[in-house]
Amino acid sequence: MSEAGLRVGFAGLGRMGAPMARNLARAGVLAGVHNRTRAVADELARELGVESFAAPAALAAAANVVVTMVADEHASTELYVGPDGFLEALRPGTVSIEMSTVGIAHVQRLASLVEQRGGVLLDVPVSGSVTLAEAGTLTLLAGGDDATVERVAPVLQALGSTIVHLGAVGAGAAMKLAVNTVVYGLNEALSEGLVLAERSGIPRARAYEALAASAIAAPFVHYRRAAFERPDETPVALRLALARKDLELILGLADEVGIELPQARLNAEVLRAADEAGFAEADVSAVAEYLRDGEPTTGGT
Repeated sequence: MSEAGLRVGFAGLGRMGAPMARNLARAGVLAGVHNRTRAVADELARELGVESFAAPAALAAAANVVVTMVADEHASTELYVGPDGFLEALRPGTVSIEMSTVGIAHVQRLASLVEQRGGVLLDVPVSGSVTLAEAGTLTLLAGGDDATVERVAPVLQALGSTIVHLGAVGAGAAMKLAVNTVVYGLNEALSEGLVLAERSGIPRARAYEALAASAIAAPFVHYRRAAFERPDETPVALRLALARKDLELILGLADEVGIELPQARLNAEVLRAADEAGFAEADVSAVAEYLRDGEPTTGGT
């Protein structure tokens, strides 16, 4: 499948999905978009000069590559098997690329359903921030057969600067959960360290400056700086409720493979408590706000 022959339909135009669709349009391969909220798809379609499709089936009928980037397994399932879902119109030879953060069993089930329609599915979740999505420099964690990954290489290259092919379908999903295990550990540790410094009398901005210059200064520490320093002014990048969902998937996978993840289990408990304290729609960095005083901020949501 040459780049000239690629017709990509993109579904899921949230904080990550919208800039990813823009990058596909710049690469000249985007045929159309779909979003659960139709007005969002209509607006982006006008901006990019592509078609907005009201139903997933119509998007699938117009594309030979279908990319999905949605919040959870329920939303992903609705796109495929819900009313007017992809499977009603998916054509033989179509490549489906599931980029959402979901479980292994979910993508393997989707792969089976797509195969029954004569298509093939890759699971290619992403690692990176909204800023990296805008720049097209995400890390893509691919699961699926070599030939299919090669067929859609121009699509993947438009979205990420690093593509790691990890194995069969499900390997991408597993690796994304492994990456997020570390991300949420960093989020919790950074929250605790920052609040500890503040309670010791160090101004928040100065404390963060020190953390960002120290041995713990992973890229996460830098690109989440505004969210931690100015939570009431910074737009939400990842809702705390979705982070809680991810940790439930992580712990479910740990149970399946027979290992204990004590730090992930503790992080899940903290996110559960923060969620129930009213931070569900806040950014995941609001763990620091929860540790400070247990009350949600008024901004950033």
